[in-house]
Amino acid sequence: MRTQRDELSVALEGLRHRPVVTESRDYAQRWQRSASRRRRVFGPIGALVIVGIAAGFGCFQLLVLKGSKDNIATLVGETRAVDLEDGTRMVLDTGSRVKVSFSDTARDIELLEGQAHFEVAPEARRPFRVHTRTVEVVAVGTAFDVAALPSRTTVTLLEGRVNVRAISGTAVASARVAMSNPGEQWGIDSAGQLLGEKEVKIASVTAWQRGNVVIDDAPLADALGIMNRYSNTHIVVRGSALQSRHVSGVFRIGDVETEALVLERYFGLKEISHSNDEIVLERE
Repeated sequence: MRTQRDELSVALEGLRHRPVVTESRDYAQRWQRSASRRRRVFGPIGALVIVGIAAGFGCFQLLVLKGSKDNIATLVGETRAVDLEDGTRMVLDTGSRVKVSFSDTARDIELLEGQAHFEVAPEARRPFRVHTRTVEVVAVGTAFDVAALPSRTTVTLLEGRVNVRAISGTAVASARVAMSNPGEQWGIDSAGQLLGEKEVKIASVTAWQRGNVVIDDAPLADALGIMNRYSNTHIVVRGSALQSRHVSGVFRIGDVETEALVLERYFGLKEISHSNDEIVLERE
């Protein structure tokens, strides 16, 4: 238990000095005072912390990719490291899909869904580009993370420099954003509009590679999208009024039962159905 507390304390450090939602702070305070809860909240007040056991998560598989065109996908609970033919290292989070297309003039990765970490091998004659439905990221000799979430895409620079272009429909915006500060993150909404820049903790962004996920003031829809990627049982929250509410916290990924319990208590929900496929929650 001490090891788990220490691990969560380190992960929460990235949230310590960041503003989080008032509701999350108030709920954490109330929950900590109650000794009758089935789960406990760890770490500094100001973040909603969910602790669980991710059975089977963290099983890394190494794939050496030698072809020029390949589709790669990870299953629920699977994380895969891929060595590309140019020496670039790519790590796919659970439930992710990419299409790799290398030519004599370019190196293109299409992130169809999920999240991926890239450590790009420098090669001046062939740009390295990552595409999602709403963004194009161009990198040269750098490390970065791209997450294709339900309502937005995030690009986080870990090392080096990348250029980001938002995509609206089929058109690539002429303006680009140059990212050169590690920990800098840009969001792009589903319509291809830049949401602005914020500073994040690199350890929080890469926590999924260590079996944790850190959610920092994310809309409920995005938070659910992240949680549901790690389990075959999905949490469904009914009610359009709740979708704009925000969630912050450190999750031990895969513990869907605890996640559902906390959302019930946090948002005042009740469970109306529970199956192997989904847990449905709605307002009481």
